[in-house]
Amino acid sequence: MSEHKSNLDRPGFRIHHTMLPVADLDRSIDFYQRLLGMSIQERHASAARQTEVALVGYGAEATGPFLELTKNTSSTAPAVAPLANHVGIHVNALHQLCAHLEQEGVAFMRPLKERGDGRGFTAWVHDPDGHAIELVELHSA
Repeated sequence: MSEHKSNLDRPGFRIHHTMLPVADLDRSIDFYQRLLGMSIQERHASAARQTEVALVGYGAEATGPFLELTKNTSSTAPAVAPLANHVGIHVNALHQLCAHLEQEGVAFMRPLKERGDGRGFTAWVHDPDGHAIELVELHSA
């Protein structure tokens, strides 16, 4: 990787949010809050934009990073289609979380298994709108 320096190469850049379209905002908030331990940082509606938005994330820090769950409220809103990417979440107790998610009927794309590099475990689940969530538990080195 090249060492490119510019006036933008300074501290202060960080991911603020990633937007996920959702069909039912309350259902999605429940999934991320109740099952994955996130908290709601902000929730608002915009009649002009015909959207309802909730920012969810971990901790009390109001600067993110967040998942921006966005529901299109227009009468002609297209159906929500899962994105062709995924969100990765670090988890400290993945075995216990997977057991809980199974009890809750969460759809697993890939069940809990050891990573190919032997450095931890992963599992892949779908959120209520079919978005892929990679759950990662790393072994300490």
